[in-house]
Amino acid sequence: MNIVFMTLSAILLNIADSTFYCNTSPDPCSSSTSLFEPFARTRNCPYETKYSPCDRYITPGWYKSDDPILDQCPTLNTCGAIYPVWMNDSLPNIGDLVITKKLCKTGFSDCCSKEYDIQIKNCGSFYVYCIPALDACPERICFGTNGSCEYPVTATPQSDEKQSKEYKQLEAKYIGAISAVIVLVCLLSLVSVSIFYYIMKKRKRECEVKESVHEPCKKHDDNIAGFTTDAPNRNCKNVPDVNFQIIHVSSQ
Repeated sequence: MNIVFMTLSAILLNIADSTFYCNTSPDPCSSSTSLFEPFARTRNCPYETKYSPCDRYITPGWYKSDDPILDQCPTLNTCGAIYPVWMNDSLPNIGDLVITKKLCKTGFSDCCSKEYDIQIKNCGSFYVYCIPALDACPERICFGTNGSCEYPVTATPQSDEKQSKEYKQLEAKYIGAISAVIVLVCLLSLVSVSIFYYIMKKRKRECEVKESVHEPCKKHDDNIAGFTTDAPNRNCKNVPDVNFQIIHVSSQ
């Protein structure tokens, strides 16, 4: 049962090894590139279905950003994504080497429905980030709290076909999670019913044993009350052996 529960939990939580380690030579402070799709990444920017920016299509590597990565939990539909991703930790200090931190995906129920690993280095006036490709769209890493939410004219709107495909993938993912929950509930219900049936069967067996012990005495008592002359039941204790003689008196 524990194995089944752990397996289903792994499916519901989508636990996977999402760690991507970038090369640290040459120094990422001098070899990093500009942030992938830097527009509308601040916390004040809502999700735009027309463009649907997403970090699933990012090429993992070292990136730098003018705004530091967000280290506070954002709400849904911010940072230009439905599911914003933020750093659940503090930024490294100057002089630190490359540090691995935890990213959290904001979900419907909590601020950390999924975790990713990210490498960060403090380069003095800016930070560089080894950003992994995220699992699904529309997920996006947040940088900064307030900024411009305008999309450049070079930004390509998402086609209806591509948006439909992404939503179908997202829908399939949630259907799989819901199905796993249903299976888990059914298994727990089956176990509960089995335990209940076992307890009731055990109690019934105990009652039958008790009745088998007391029933001979009950029958013997009934025999005495009915003035029968049956032999005494040797399985009963403290029951007197009494024989009754019935005398017939004829009237003269």
